[in-house]
Amino acid sequence: MGLLLFPIGLFAQDEISLFAQFNGRNDYLAFGNTMNTVENTGQTPPAICEILTESSADYALGPGQTPIAALLYWAGVGEGDLEVELNGIPITAERVFNFELNPPFVYFAAYADVTDQVIQTGPGTYTLSELDLTELIPDYCTNTTNFAGWAINVIYEDPSLPLNQVNVFDGLEGVSAVNNELTILIDNLLVLDNNGAKIGFTAWEGDASLANNETLQINGNIISNPPLNPADNQFNSTNSFTGSPDLFNMDLDFYNIENNIQPGDTSATITLTSAQDLVMINNVITVLNTELPDATIEIDDAFGADECGDRDITVEYTVYNVNSTDVLPANTPIAFYANTTLIGQSATVNELPIGGSESGSIDLSIPIDIPGNFELKAFVDDNGSGQGVVQELNEDNNGFIIDFQLLVFPEIVGLEDLELCDVVGVELFDLTEATNQIDPTNTITYHTSEDDALNDVNPIGDPTAYQNATNPETIWIRVSNPDCFVVDSFEIEVIDCPLPDATIDILEPLYACRGRDFTINYEVFNLESTGPLPADTPIAFYIDGVLIAQSETQNVIPIGGSEEGSVNLSLSPSVPDEFLLFAMVDDVGDGTGIVQELNEFNNDNDSYTVFGSIPPIGELPDLVACDEGFNIATFDLTEQNENISGDPNDVITYYTNEADAIAGVNAIQDPENYMNSIDPQRIYVRLDNIICFTVGSFNITTENCPPFIPQGFSPNGDQINDEFEITGLLNVFENFNLKIYSRKGNLIYEGGNEDGFWNGIPNTGLLYREQIVPTGTYYYVLQLNDPEFPEAFLGYVYINY
Repeated sequence: MGLLLFPIGLFAQDEISLFAQFNGRNDYLAFGNTMNTVENTGQTPPAICEILTESSADYALGPGQTPIAALLYWAGVGEGDLEVELNGIPITAERVFNFELNPPFVYFAAYADVTDQVIQTGPGTYTLSELDLTELIPDYCTNTTNFAGWAINVIYEDPSLPLNQVNVFDGLEGVSAVNNELTILIDNLLVLDNNGAKIGFTAWEGDASLANNETLQINGNIISNPPLNPADNQFNSTNSFTGSPDLFNMDLDFYNIENNIQPGDTSATITLTSAQDLVMINNVITVLNTELPDATIEIDDAFGADECGDRDITVEYTVYNVNSTDVLPANTPIAFYANTTLIGQSATVNELPIGGSESGSIDLSIPIDIPGNFELKAFVDDNGSGQGVVQELNEDNNGFIIDFQLLVFPEIVGLEDLELCDVVGVELFDLTEATNQIDPTNTITYHTSEDDALNDVNPIGDPTAYQNATNPETIWIRVSNPDCFVVDSFEIEVIDCPLPDATIDILEPLYACRGRDFTINYEVFNLESTGPLPADTPIAFYIDGVLIAQSETQNVIPIGGSEEGSVNLSLSPSVPDEFLLFAMVDDVGDGTGIVQELNEFNNDNDSYTVFGSIPPIGELPDLVACDEGFNIATFDLTEQNENISGDPNDVITYYTNEADAIAGVNAIQDPENYMNSIDPQRIYVRLDNIICFTVGSFNITTENCPPFIPQGFSPNGDQINDEFEITGLLNVFENFNLKIYSRKGNLIYEGGNEDGFWNGIPNTGLLYREQIVPTGTYYYVLQLNDPEFPEAFLGYVYINY
């Protein structure tokens, strides 16, 4: 006999799949009972909506039959009552299945292994209790799917039987009016002889009164067991083992399938249909005649390779034919692998009977490319390519794997000699740079002699900062793992190198001014050097240790050469009035250099700096200009320059607001021809010199000036002097009155600000006609009607065209 389990987690998938497999002279029976008092459909009057919490069933085996497994299933409505009692012994679900018809109608089935209890109790009456679904049942009576029940499937051994394979498939799947057809594929079968082949089911909620397109098919053939299980109503509350038709809303049935399955089949297709009745399949059990061996192997011991570098081992193993129904032939091949590499082959010597075994041993040499820690694998019925030559009950249990560790020498790779340039100061070698390609899981120590390395004594204390004792010098390394070590060496040497020597000077004087960019002029030198200083050498500037600016050299600086540069920056308001400016060449901004130099200690320079200031601009006189209309005039702001500074090197700029003046932005572009925007308007002036800047201000305002009156015009339409244009009149003296008279004293024109300039056409008097007056002299009277000019302006104007 034999048992093979395919474990699934507590919340198993609902699809029917292989759970357990039993090989031997085996068969099975099922017993159990419903918790329904009557069938939940087809009753007149309708069935009472009630459910029991316990029920009983009798169990007995025939003479010579011995139980080897007992599998308990119970099911009902809802998400599950997972704690029940069997003959008063508490049982907790080991696996749970769920099925949903449609919300809110859900159903469960649970499983527990009760083999020990059934074997110890033996035949008799079994009672399942504490399956309490009474609170849930009313909701399910509405669609007549209220049910609960239990069943125990007992797999037993009988010496009179042929060699069979019993497969147990379980899950929870169903058909109904919602889903009219269900297909279940059962695989992992191995049919050698269909004689006596049978299949059994544990199903829930089938109704004898509902037979609407209800069928059960195996490989496309409808099966039945009339009169108990007719072809159109197989799931009808029956028990094939007792012949009972009153197993309300559950079925424990089996069928002979000799004519529905053929030798060589490895799977079978079960098809259920129902147009009305809800039927849920909980488990499917097949009994098939199968006479095959089942080869397995175990590595009993693996030893050898107990010295560093030794890769020869001996493997002792045992081949079994335990869970089988036939003998395992002699010369069944055995293959041995290190990880995935074939390293040896063997074969069984004798034919192994059912339940028999055979031990053997083999010497193996592990290839050099296999790591020290590897998986040693033995596979029986393997010809060395992963292929078997013997047909078996189970083709998936032929292997055995253990972890094996060789005593492997650590590998020294990429060991490099080290060189340092002879520079100012002491040269310190980082010896770890020579060994950085060696696996860091190894322990590496550095020594000044081979003997010290071999004896693991006097390691160099700080290998990252080692000063050579001789030049050149041999350094010995010891590389070890927990089992083995190796010794090797490399050279270190200080050599002469063409190297630059970067220094920097801050060019003074420096002028720091609050509110103005700070310019640092500097010069980088490469004087005491033996090689050029590369372009893009970084430069950093600090105040009180805080990085404030960065720059870099622009060109390659030759030996003895230099390069000037400058950097502009805005100083933080937190910088004190007096500060020390620190410059460092070959500094990326954190004190780190990128250029190897002869002298790494002369890269800095500093300068003591004081924020400067200049005297303020004194009070400036206002600027006044004649109103050109609408209180706007044109001003020459630079008239103030002589009042601000007499130094031609100073820079004077003008602004319309103080903030722009302080910031030095948005200066007036043409201060010599500036037209005011309001009257009066405040103008701000900024004075910059080499030290600092200061800001002052003054007003600009307009005044009414006497108008300029021309003595002639020519209204001939040539766009030149076509009107009697009096400068400083329109939109300045808005209430003026202009009268024009002929030589005879006749008034021919009168106008004001809204009329504009006179175009030579009369608008009143005896000569009023819409045409230009004749050439000649005319007289005007201009009354400004302004308190500052109380007297009228009198004169003549000559018209010529």
